[in-house]
Amino acid sequence: MRYALLPAALIALTTASHAQQPTWPVDGAARVPSKAMEFPTTLDPVGKPLDALLNEGASIISSFLGETGPIITIANDGKYTFCLIHGANPQTDQNVATSECYALN
Repeated sequence: MRYALLPAALIALTTASHAQQPTWPVDGAARVPSKAMEFPTTLDPVGKPLDALLNEGASIISSFLGETGPIITIANDGKYTFCLIHGANPQTDQNVATSECYALN
């Protein structure tokens, strides 16, 4: 009987510890001490596709899968750019993959 309650206790303990973990970025009002202030950020559109930027010597420094496709951050000579990749979609008129890039600095 003692061992039958052990799994239930472990599940309850695990659930309680996950419920108390902070989220990132910090959600909530701007006056929360642990939340950074929000400032306007300039995102300059880049008139080149991702493959052209990579062919010019840029290096991929991070990537992850966003809601609509991959998001890739690249660096080249101290300049940072991120690109949103839109894959081909046979259900729409988007029949080739495209990239939408923005310079951060």
